[in-house]
Amino acid sequence: MKTQVISKSWMLALTAVAIIGCSKNNPEQPEPNPNPEENMEGQFLVAATVDNSTYLLTAAALDDENASITTIGQGLEYSGTFSNYMQNGYQGFTAINYGRGDAHLGQRFTVSTEGKPERLGAQFEIQNGFITAGIVGDVAYSLMSGGRSSDPTLATINRIPMSAGDPSHKFFKVNEFPGFEGRNAALLGIADAGNGSFYTGLDFPSDNLDDVIIAKINANSLATEAVYSDTRLTVSGGFYKSARYSQIESAADGDVFVFSGNNPGTKKAGALVIRKGGLGFDKDYYWDLEEASGGYRFRRVWHIVEDKFLLEFYNEKIESGTAANIDNAASQFAIVDMSEKKLTWISGMPAKSDIPDLSVSWPYVFAGKLYIGVTTSTEDPRYYVINPETAIAKKGLSVKNASSIDAATFVQYSGIAKK
Repeated sequence: MKTQVISKSWMLALTAVAIIGCSKNNPEQPEPNPNPEENMEGQFLVAATVDNSTYLLTAAALDDENASITTIGQGLEYSGTFSNYMQNGYQGFTAINYGRGDAHLGQRFTVSTEGKPERLGAQFEIQNGFITAGIVGDVAYSLMSGGRSSDPTLATINRIPMSAGDPSHKFFKVNEFPGFEGRNAALLGIADAGNGSFYTGLDFPSDNLDDVIIAKINANSLATEAVYSDTRLTVSGGFYKSARYSQIESAADGDVFVFSGNNPGTKKAGALVIRKGGLGFDKDYYWDLEEASGGYRFRRVWHIVEDKFLLEFYNEKIESGTAANIDNAASQFAIVDMSEKKLTWISGMPAKSDIPDLSVSWPYVFAGKLYIGVTTSTEDPRYYVINPETAIAKKGLSVKNASSIDAATFVQYSGIAKK
C-alpha cells in the first residue's frame, strides 16, 4: 500500500470537503488490499509420499500446529513419486519425476468440483529425462543437458503446458553460445526472464572456466538472446548427484539475482544482479554470502517476496575451491534481503542434525507467508510457517502416516463446491 504525502494547503482544502461530507458523486474509495490472497476461498492441495506412492490430500489451512491430515482413507493415491512440483497459479500443480536418460512420466493435479484431489488429464511423458526444470510464463520446461545425452552438443528441452495438452520437445545446440563456440555447455536451471525468455547458467566442465556465465534464451524459438559473464563469481547452479538446481531467480521488481553457492572454482559463494532492463551485470553490486553466513555455502535458492530469497545452506563449511558432494547434507536455512544485504538464519525449525538431507518440501509462498514441509527423525512430517520479515518459523499442520511432505499449493474456488 502506498503512503500519500499531502501538503498543508491541501489539508485545508480536504478539511472543507470533509465538512460538506461525502455524496453519491464523491464516494469514499476503498483502500487497495495489499494482500488479496488472504481473502481467497479455496483449499490447499498437499502432496505426501508413503514408500513408492504419492498421496494428494486437501487441507483448509497449513498454519494450525494442532491440526493434521492423514494418508489413510483420505485423498488420492498415485502409484509413483515425483521429484519436482511446479505450481500452476491457483489451479493445482504439475509434477514430474527426475530422470537422467530415458523418457519419464509426469502428471498434473487439481481439486475437483466436489472438493477432492484429482488428476488433471492423463499422465504424460517427457523425453530423455531431465536434470533441471522451471516455469516460463504458464509453461513448464525441463531439460537434459548435452553432457548427459548421447550427443554432447545437444540438450533436450521438454515443453509442458501447465493446464492441458501433451508435452513437446526440441533439441538445442549447446556449443554455439557467442564467445564460447565449440565448447559444450551444461545448462543449469531455468529462470523466467519475462517476455517468453529464460535465464540459465552455463557450465563448461571440460574447460575449467572460473567465471560466472549465464545465457538468456527465447523459450519459443530457442534463440540465444544474450550471454553475460563476470569474473567476480564462478558457475551459477546447485549440484546434487546429476541433478542441477537453478541459482538464478527474479525479484518482484524484475531485477534478476544470480547466485553462486556450490562450485569447484576459486571464488567465494555470493550473488550478483542484472537490473530490470539491464544488458549485463550491475558492476556496483556484489555480495559475499559466504562471509555473511559465517563461512557456509549453499545449494538451492527460492524467491519469497520482494527481493527476499530463501537459501538452503550446507550444514558444514566447505573449503573454497572445493565443490560439495553427495555426502554434504544441506538442511539449514536463511532468508536473505538482497537490497539491504542482510542474512537472517531461520529460527524455530528443527535442528539441522534432525533433518535428513533433502527432507524439506518445495517451499510455497501464500498470503505473505512461507510454508516448508519438513520431515524429521523425531515426529510426523509437518509444515513450518515462516514470517519472511523476521525469519521466525512456527509449527503448522502435520501429515500423519506419511514418509515425507513434498509440496503444497492453494487451489481457489472456481467451480469447486464449498464443503
